[in-house]
Amino acid sequence: MEVKIWPRGPKEKGGYAMMPMRKNIPVGRDGWELTQCPACGCECWKTPLLSVVLQQGATALCTECALRKGVEANG
Repeated sequence: MEVKIWPRGPKEKGGYAMMPMRKNIPVGRDGWELTQCPACGCECWKTPLLSVVLQQGATALCTECALRKGVEANG
C-alpha cells in the first residue's frame, strides 16, 4: 500500500485534517488545546492551524483515523 501525504494547497477544500495524538506527543506545545477525535474518541491536540483548515471544509480527526479514511477513500 502506498500513502502520499502533502501540504494542503491554498485552493484545496474538504478532506481530513490530522490532529496530533496525545499518545505520540504527551505534552502539547504553546497554543495547543487537548480535545478528542470525533471518530474514535482518543485524546489529541487541536493546533492553531486547525481552525484555518476547518474553515476550508476539512474534517478534523486524529492522525490514525485521518490516515485510515484517506486510505479508504483512495482504495
